[in-house]
Amino acid sequence: MLRKTLGMLAALLLTFTLQAGNLKFSSLLGDNMVLQQNTQARIWGTAAPRASVSVSASWLKSSVSTRADADGRWEVQLKTPAASFEPQTVRATSGGEMVRASNVLIGEVWLCSGQSNMEMSLGGGMGTPVEGSLEEIALSGQYKGVRQLLVRKARATEPQADAEGEWQLCNPATSPRFSAVGYFFATRLSKALDVPVGIINASWGGSVIEAWMGEELLKDCPDVNLANASSNEVNDMYKPMIMYNAMFRPAAKMALAGILWFQGESNISIANEVYAERLTAMAAEWRRDIGRGDIPFLIVELQPYDYYDGQYGLQDEHGPLLREQQFIASRQIPNAGLVGTNDLAYEWERTQIHASQKRQIGERLCFQALALAYGYTALPAFNPCFKSARVEDGKVIVSFDNARSGFLGLDEEIRGFEISGGGGHFQPARAEVRMSFREGTTVVLSTPGVPDPVAVRYCFQDFAVGNLKGTNGLPLIPFRAEIPKDE
Repeated sequence: MLRKTLGMLAALLLTFTLQAGNLKFSSLLGDNMVLQQNTQARIWGTAAPRASVSVSASWLKSSVSTRADADGRWEVQLKTPAASFEPQTVRATSGGEMVRASNVLIGEVWLCSGQSNMEMSLGGGMGTPVEGSLEEIALSGQYKGVRQLLVRKARATEPQADAEGEWQLCNPATSPRFSAVGYFFATRLSKALDVPVGIINASWGGSVIEAWMGEELLKDCPDVNLANASSNEVNDMYKPMIMYNAMFRPAAKMALAGILWFQGESNISIANEVYAERLTAMAAEWRRDIGRGDIPFLIVELQPYDYYDGQYGLQDEHGPLLREQQFIASRQIPNAGLVGTNDLAYEWERTQIHASQKRQIGERLCFQALALAYGYTALPAFNPCFKSARVEDGKVIVSFDNARSGFLGLDEEIRGFEISGGGGHFQPARAEVRMSFREGTTVVLSTPGVPDPVAVRYCFQDFAVGNLKGTNGLPLIPFRAEIPKDE
């Protein structure tokens, strides 16, 4: 009897040691996590200062050892195998302590970041529904390899080594809390590649891009006051660098396949003229921090929305300027893509900044990821976009990239094109699609009121839903352009 009692006490003491000791994984690691395949994945955490730590994985024959620093922080790298749906285990031991992460999958890991349209959950919110969410939530348990790590909101004026978070399985109980865009991206990518997909959701509604940039990038920006980062008088959404330090830097320790970025609404009237420059610099900074080269950086174009609401009139018609900056950035950033959303708004969403059609965005992100990250270069994953314009006999001839095969839906009147004879005054133009072997697909524009056109634009307004789509079903990216004069 005494031996049995002593055995029970020993078991209780061991349990207490395992649960209450110094040894811990980062909270961004743990049960149900997904690790990037075929790479060196960081595993990190805390232990007693200067303690030896040994980390093993069920797919490796030997463990990896290190020693914690004076603050008790430790980190190792584990070589990961090819993707598999077979659950794995990662263990760390130090002295008499042991921690374990179970049900770990090896697959593809993507970072989802930005503001509220990325943060917006599959379950929707008050007045912000997600179209088709009920069916998706009900059937979400079929995606056994899809998981989300939700990084909890935090703020810091210095780069942090860790953040709070939790990996979640995908099922009807948890999927309502997944990023809607992230969910549709991950589930479609998992089906396309037949591998597990993990998304790391580090987003903050209303945040400006400067909140996601580091001090080194911001210190030379004359409009940015770094002291605002610690000011109690400034809303967190507008504080520089705090989200970069507290949320991105810890998440950047994860080996990532790519980045999804859905942000810009809060920069409509804040430094919008340099948004492309800042987004380009931020993408380079993030890639340096992640340390895996020029991984794909996919940008989601702002959906149509009327930014004038009677209170913030200075934002009126700034939407197209920010979208233009997004397009410029997508051309400046290596291995980047821009997902067009010009067709994804209903008339009743004119004053709803959280448009409901998120499935199409996630799918389009998946298509571009397949082309840029996974070698499916023949996939027509990119939107038609402006290439050039010229005048012939008083008509404007517009040429495009990514539209050589033509356009869909030509049985209805094409809306959204305007031409100008000068002075910034534009008039709606009649649009006619023309095909030729030499030029491919062009659009011919004309209006009696503009006999000598000098400029052209398409859906270059806050809220203008276009209906011109390429044969791949993707909408033409809004644009504006001056027409070169004949020499």
